[in-house]
Amino acid sequence: MYSPDGDGAITLSFLNVLNGEKSLAEHISIIAKRFIDQNNINLHSPLILFNRDGKTILWGTGTTSDNWFIKLWIVAKYPKIVLATYLSEQKNDEVKICDSIIDSFMFTF
Repeated sequence: MYSPDGDGAITLSFLNVLNGEKSLAEHISIIAKRFIDQNNINLHSPLILFNRDGKTILWGTGTTSDNWFIKLWIVAKYPKIVLATYLSEQKNDEVKICDSIIDSFMFTF
């Protein structure tokens, strides 16, 4: 998703936990590591993991191999997981809008 007047785009992927042997935090950490490694992302700092409003959230920022800014969020409530990324040429105020979109996620099942 993107705004025609914006600078970047947010992408969402939806996943399910298929194996209950690991904790939800372990599942999303594995997903994050795989995504970061496969996309050659250099993190600005370690990923941050926390729980809020019944959701487990992991997020961080970095740069891609071609020096684009990326923010990654993984939001989960067992067994559902949402992987979200925001990508733009450089960090800008649009990322705050994406943060509010991510914060609004609600899991109903």
